[in-house]
Amino acid sequence: MDRIQQALYKQQQSQSLEHAENDLIGKIHYTQTRVEQVDKATLLQNHIIADCYDMPESMLFRMLRTQLLQKMRRHKWQVMAVTAPSAGEGTSMIAANLAVAMAMELNQTVLLVDLNLRHPAVAKQFGLSPQLGITDYLEHTNPLADILINPGIERLVLLPGVGEVIESAELLSSPTMAALMTELRLRYPSRFILLDLPPLLPTDDVLLCQAYVDSTLLVIADGKNKPTQLKQVQQLLARYPLAGTVLNKSEQKTVQVY
Repeated sequence: MDRIQQALYKQQQSQSLEHAENDLIGKIHYTQTRVEQVDKATLLQNHIIADCYDMPESMLFRMLRTQLLQKMRRHKWQVMAVTAPSAGEGTSMIAANLAVAMAMELNQTVLLVDLNLRHPAVAKQFGLSPQLGITDYLEHTNPLADILINPGIERLVLLPGVGEVIESAELLSSPTMAALMTELRLRYPSRFILLDLPPLLPTDDVLLCQAYVDSTLLVIADGKNKPTQLKQVQQLLARYPLAGTVLNKSEQKTVQVY
């Protein structure tokens, strides 16, 4: 009976992924992926402005999108992590804006995954309060169809996190996590996947996730880190492809890309 249940569960996951991606193509009509229309005022309040053409700052995120898409396509990268040396450097805000900007391309679908299991923030960035998150999938309690959310933005799907998980490293290195990332890669090779990761220095979560990514975007808040911390970051990421570095100047409300 256990084998039958496992087979049924696996089939349900496959169908969930297939329906979700089918809904992403062309004019979107979501049938299984839950649609929660986000409030524009909430997005602005949370600095999600990539699609606000009347705001000059929004061009920075569209420029970042174009630079990264060109690099990802040139290197045939599909999965990109977004992280920072320490907490509070704007990683989730950058990841959310980048996901929205990428989804603005008419032929590009995007999945934004919250892998900051200790302090998930993707749902909050979009003003959402889901009851289920990626942890529920990794612990085999709910299928993806119950967790994936379209925030009312075409070609964009969120795989949010919920709650705080202390044993984050164990879940991120689990066979279920590895199988999920393999499935996401192979089933829909044209879709870009952004992983919103926790900060690099406090835990080993980011290093564990390097097994799943093609490149990493590093977000650095101007003046926040000591030279010794930046040196440590350089050493830790030296083995892995770096998509770029974003200097997030919170006081000037600008983003510079290197």
